[in-house]
Amino acid sequence: MYAYFTFLQNYLFEKKFFKASEFDIPIINVGNLAVGGSGKSPMIEYLITLLSPHYQIATLSRGYGRTTKGFREVLANSTTNEAGDEPVQFKTKFPFLKVFVGEDRVESVTQLLFEYPSIELILLDDAFQHRAIKAGLNILLTDYSKIFTRDLSMPLGRLREFPAASQRAQMVVVTKCPANISEQEQAILRQELSLHTEAPIMFSYLVYDNLKYLSSDISVPEFGNILTVTGLANPKPMIDYLQSHYNPSRMEHLSYPDHHRFNSTDLRTIKDKFDKFATQNKVLVVSEKDGVRLKTLNHTNSLLDLPIVVLPIRIAFIEPQGHLFNQIIENYVQQNTNDN
Repeated sequence: MYAYFTFLQNYLFEKKFFKASEFDIPIINVGNLAVGGSGKSPMIEYLITLLSPHYQIATLSRGYGRTTKGFREVLANSTTNEAGDEPVQFKTKFPFLKVFVGEDRVESVTQLLFEYPSIELILLDDAFQHRAIKAGLNILLTDYSKIFTRDLSMPLGRLREFPAASQRAQMVVVTKCPANISEQEQAILRQELSLHTEAPIMFSYLVYDNLKYLSSDISVPEFGNILTVTGLANPKPMIDYLQSHYNPSRMEHLSYPDHHRFNSTDLRTIKDKFDKFATQNKVLVVSEKDGVRLKTLNHTNSLLDLPIVVLPIRIAFIEPQGHLFNQIIENYVQQNTNDN
């Protein structure tokens, strides 16, 4: 029923019963068909890194998990309760970036352009199903472990829309692939996905950078024991990487739901677990999103004395697809910026 409702909504937009608002600057939307993590945040960060040297960029997210409502700018001292974890992460990693949250995308874009008319490009985070605003370029992500053609509509599966909705995308990126995915498997997946979309199909994988402390730039010493705490939709890639790359003597994992809002009870549980976990040579590893949530809490004193380290993440493309991806993005932005 959910998928049929979305199908009806899309039909009404296609037939012009509902009107989509357009703006005179380039807007790139990063989204997916499924609920849960498909790598939207690393893709947004990839685009920021690619385009920010040349354009004044703003990001707009719903601000999932925040306790506030309405349109607001995310500032350097904003907390995840005020703005959501991903927007705070964007602002933390890219202090120069203009970051905003707002449920109503049309109203939010209008407001941010009024406040900052120098903005040349907007990146929409997770707005593929929000048809009220028309993005010039839609990037559709699908997780390698759960390709949308092999998934079902909610509640039987994770899909928010039928696979045919991928026709709205100008690019489809399969995320979280094995770094050594073969050309043969890529060809098989391309053929399967191309039954639903004519957009270029590219393949990307996750790259984990060196561990770093949550609250300082001091080098992380050698360790043999890892306690991992995650509030992610799919923590398996992170856990697999820590196991294979660091080969810890002992490793345990405390898993919480995606976008979990850590409370005082959670923090006591984590600290007690860490204290009893191993006698020495141990670290507490968290994802970037979880690190942002922990760092902006007001009641983190119980964890401040622990060696909390963050595992940074980014995406990379199976080459030479990264060159093609960048070229499509840069051509779109350049053409629409010049036109304006």
